[in-house]
Amino acid sequence: MNNDKWLEAYRTNKDAVWIKCKLTNGEEFFYDHQIGWKLIKQACKNNGAFVEELHLQFRSHEVTIDVEDAEAVYLVRSVMGQMGGESRQYYTTGRLEGGKMHKKMWLTPELIVEKELTDEIDECFEEAIIYNEKTQEN
Repeated sequence: MNNDKWLEAYRTNKDAVWIKCKLTNGEEFFYDHQIGWKLIKQACKNNGAFVEELHLQFRSHEVTIDVEDAEAVYLVRSVMGQMGGESRQYYTTGRLEGGKMHKKMWLTPELIVEKELTDEIDECFEEAIIYNEKTQEN
């Protein structure tokens, strides 16, 4: 991934959790908001591409999301609250394998995995899923 392009984007909002993504066609995206994932999904659909690299980054702390050989990739903002307690915000990432979405909930802005779970595909937000067209053909 081109670090110079990333730094240029980062300087516009140093307090954000960034989505950094490289597609199989070489396109790179850097977004400081969830809407960016929809734009990445649209770019994949328009260009027949898939996610090759995916990272979340807050300041100097970067985490790599495993997307290798995934049937699909999932990313959505989420919030978990409890009665009388504090709400926590997350980025939930996932990879589809064998019809199951294996998810990790990354506490933001710290980017620490706080919870891991496996869901059926129909329990996931469809708009948050980018399918790998090559695995769908098989």
